[in-house]
Amino acid sequence: MTSSPKPLPDQWTINLHPVANLTILTLLDDAGVQREIGFSPLTPPGTTDRTVGALSEIADPGLRASAQKLISTFYERTPRAQANADAFGAAVPDQRHLFDRLRSVAPGCLIELDVDDETLAVILKMTATGSAAGALLSLVARWPGSITADGQADGITQDLDGGDLTMRLDQAHAEDFLTWFRSQP
Repeated sequence: MTSSPKPLPDQWTINLHPVANLTILTLLDDAGVQREIGFSPLTPPGTTDRTVGALSEIADPGLRASAQKLISTFYERTPRAQANADAFGAAVPDQRHLFDRLRSVAPGCLIELDVDDETLAVILKMTATGSAAGALLSLVARWPGSITADGQADGITQDLDGGDLTMRLDQAHAEDFLTWFRSQP
């Protein structure tokens, strides 16, 4: 049983960018935000850098097949990303409250949720400056999940750039950290 080709979502486009002997295909949503990227080997002669709004605008069958694969990959990945986001929301239903508490511990801390492009899992990113950076670092250091016998736990990164500290926690660590933080006085 074969499935029918997935359509290009309404108002979405695909940018074709030939480079040497391959073409980079970028799926863009209706706001122009990159949603998926793929490649087509052996760029057909005459391929130009352009954006198309329909697969029928791509004359070369190989390039069109690569564009269809890009769309199909997007449709395959979307449910996994949604499942991860739903799982995070279920594990941390009070995230707004917890983020407000984090900002009270580390005033001015910027807290963002993102999605890892490879795993499609949620990433918690916390950025603080000055004394708030020290408070954030101290808070994360108190959390038992931040270190292992070998040092900092995998899935947790910290970057210090000038006076800015950025902590990134993968989904499992973010859920664990916020669950721990919820129980802190």
